[in-house]
Amino acid sequence: METIQLLQSIATPWLDTVMTWITDLGSEEAYVALLVVTYLAVDARAGRTLGITLMLSFMLNQYAKGWFDTPRPFELDPTLVRTERAAAGALGPGFPSGHAQSSLTFWGLAALLAGRRWFTVLALLIVVLVAFSRLYLGVHVPLDVAGGLALGALMVGLAIVAVRAELTPPAWLLLVGGVVGPFALHLLAPTAESDLLMGALAALVVGPMLVPHRTDGPVWGRIAVAAVGLLLAFTVLVASSQLLPEEIKRDPVGGFLRYFVLAAAVTIVAPFIGGAFGWVPPRRGRA
Repeated sequence: METIQLLQSIATPWLDTVMTWITDLGSEEAYVALLVVTYLAVDARAGRTLGITLMLSFMLNQYAKGWFDTPRPFELDPTLVRTERAAAGALGPGFPSGHAQSSLTFWGLAALLAGRRWFTVLALLIVVLVAFSRLYLGVHVPLDVAGGLALGALMVGLAIVAVRAELTPPAWLLLVGGVVGPFALHLLAPTAESDLLMGALAALVVGPMLVPHRTDGPVWGRIAVAAVGLLLAFTVLVASSQLLPEEIKRDPVGGFLRYFVLAAAVTIVAPFIGGAFGWVPPRRGRA
C-alpha cells in the first residue's frame, strides 16, 4: 500500500486521465483491434501466433486469479482508487495482474517476432507504462504486477520455443484438435471468460488453415481487408449481444460458438472477401 500511496502523491486529474488511457491499452477491446489489424494487414503468421499465445495467457491468468484469490488494494482501502472507470474494469482477484501479463505477452512477443530495435523500445515502453498505470490507479499492488509480468514472460518464452521448433503436425490433427482441445478445456475447466477465449482460440487455429491469408500484397488491399475484419468483428459482437437470448449466451456451448463465429469472421470471412475482390494475393499453402 505504501508504494501506491507514494505513486499517488504526484496525482493530478490530468494524470488520472492519462493513466486511464494508458491502462486501456491492456484492455480486451484494444487487443481485439490489434490482433485483427496484425493478422489481416501486417503479418498473418505473426498475428496468428500472437493471438493463440494471448488467448492461452489470458486463460492462465484467470486460473491463477482463481487459485490465489487475493483482494485488490482499493477493496481494502477505497480511497486508493483514482477513477471510477479504473475500478469498473478491475474485476476479479488481484494476483496476478491481467493487464501486466497480457501487455508483456503481446508486446514482448510482438517485439521478438518483429526483430526491430525501434519497435522493441516502443513495446518495452508500453509494457512499463501499462504496469505503472495499474499501480497508480490503485487497482493492483506491486506483487500483482510482478506476478503478471513473470507469467507474461513465461508465455513469451514458450511461444518462441514453439515457433523455433517449427512443429508441423498433420493438417487433420490440427483441424480436429484445434476445435476439440479448446472446447474440452472450456467445458472441463471453465473460467468467467473461457467461452470467449477458447472460442477465439479455436478460430485462430483452424481459420487460417481453411482460408490461408497473405499480407504481402499492396498496402491499400491490406487496409481494406483489415477494415472489413474490424467491421465484421464489431457487427458479430453487437448483433450477438442484442439478438441472442441470455440463455444461449450463458450456455457453455452457445457461448463457445458465439465467440468462435466472431473470430472466424476475422480469420475466415474477411480473408475470403479480400481474395474474392483481389485485395490480397492469391492464397497458397497453409498459414
